[in-house]
Amino acid sequence: MFLIVIIGTFAISWLVKTWMMRTYKKWGAVPNAVGATGFQVARHILDTNNLQHVELEVSKGQLSDHYIPSLDKMRLSEAINNEASVASIAVAAHECGHALQDKENYSMLKVKAAMMPLAALGNQLGLVLAIAGGFMASPFLANLGFLLIGIGVLMPVLTLPIEFDASHRALEELQRLKLVDEKDYDGAKSMLIAAALTYVASAVSSMALIGVFLLRFIKR
Repeated sequence: MFLIVIIGTFAISWLVKTWMMRTYKKWGAVPNAVGATGFQVARHILDTNNLQHVELEVSKGQLSDHYIPSLDKMRLSEAINNEASVASIAVAAHECGHALQDKENYSMLKVKAAMMPLAALGNQLGLVLAIAGGFMASPFLANLGFLLIGIGVLMPVLTLPIEFDASHRALEELQRLKLVDEKDYDGAKSMLIAAALTYVASAVSSMALIGVFLLRFIKR
């Protein structure tokens, strides 16, 4: 059962990520109408929302873009930061969406921040405790391990509404500031939908794994 879930969710995730990368390559090759780079769009959105204190940095790797609330920093991957493509402004605007969430004290962002230490603990110790409980014939240790694993894999589920909300904010800002024409808007929306579906795939995988863990708890 566990192996089937792992193989099935891996296959779904691979298909979704492959489609997302194809969408990124397509719109990454299309120049945006305003001729702005991801850096310029991010800076403009931040500044017009009184977020001048948020620093912009370049991160290594492809689509490694992220916002760090605790540091008031946004990191854009090199291609997103430097290129004036439709994909660049879509991704940059999405990260600005997270900065706007932080500014407005978006509730789900707080929930995720509160859960992060437990999730990290679950990823580090959950499997160890579950295996140790099995070897030591200790239901308490095994159950604690499964509980921690469950918390760890719950994070993509909690992340899902946060990412959808950030994408919604991104499209609103791109339109409000007249950074996209009709074609660019459609491209940016396609890019953000494709990216969001990767989170959907991760969430589905997590829920499937949580279901397996719950069945094991019930059997115990």
